[in-house]
Amino acid sequence: MTFFVSVRAVNRSYRFVPTKQVRESLDYALKATAQKFEGRIALYEYQFLSNHYHLLGADLEGCLPDFMRELNALFSRQLNSLRGIRGSNIEKDYNLVIVDMVTGERAFEHAVYILANAVRANLVERTSQWLAPSSYALEYGEVVTAQQPKCGLWSDKVAHAERKASRRSKRARYVGKSKLPEVAQFKLVRPPIRPELSDAELRAAIRAEVTKIENELIAQRRRTGRRVMGWKRVVAMHYLDIPNEKEEYFGVRPTFSGDDEVARQKARARRKRFLADYYAARDRFFAGIRDVVFPFGTWLMKRIFKVNCATCRPALAT
Repeated sequence: MTFFVSVRAVNRSYRFVPTKQVRESLDYALKATAQKFEGRIALYEYQFLSNHYHLLGADLEGCLPDFMRELNALFSRQLNSLRGIRGSNIEKDYNLVIVDMVTGERAFEHAVYILANAVRANLVERTSQWLAPSSYALEYGEVVTAQQPKCGLWSDKVAHAERKASRRSKRARYVGKSKLPEVAQFKLVRPPIRPELSDAELRAAIRAEVTKIENELIAQRRRTGRRVMGWKRVVAMHYLDIPNEKEEYFGVRPTFSGDDEVARQKARARRKRFLADYYAARDRFFAGIRDVVFPFGTWLMKRIFKVNCATCRPALAT
């Protein structure tokens, strides 16, 4: 499936405030995790803001929950290690939108939305001025690298290495060692949209749409007298601060998107069909019928109980 994922910091606080160490840490963690899941997860676009981030990509083997769990766990451990704190940095649930790929135009819109996010939030005037991890400057198929930062989890100075208890338990021997690569390699994947365009032309089309949004917002700010926050003020924020705006509770939380109303209706019908089949199978399973077949797309029940799952999505009635 093609996915559009939004992940928020706990309580909307600025846990990802893009200081130099945080930028390097998030960039490395993303690339290292993507390298581990290469061939299973394809990333089309990404961008980090101070209190949330977005990913657009494809789950090729039904492993997105594993990918997100490892990615967010690594983020959170590194942020805690940098700041000398404990606890959660990231909200428990991420928002997953399954993107209809009949024509791919909705995926194009999601790509533009991600890259223009910092501009829409009035943080900077141009996306190129946003220095936090972003795919804006990357080209499809280009291999880029991220060096493991020598801070936090990967610092050479670890206090517990000198403790007698750590030496007795043999924890000290693992100081400075990591299973993660010293240098992570990453390649941005082209989404399967607008096949008439070359890779360079599609990248240019996405950036042109971002530029259009930037220009519209610049003109709007001139009319209203509003100014952007600016990079210096962004990085000066404390990671425990939260936005002044109150959050709307119990609002709409999208789970699918489509190119047009017909595509959205089909996506809505697929989700309704899946939920009905899933809950029916779950009730039968816990009633003792262990050979029940769960619908295509079931993940957690398959992981925990090794249940039988359909191998393809059922066709919708026309």
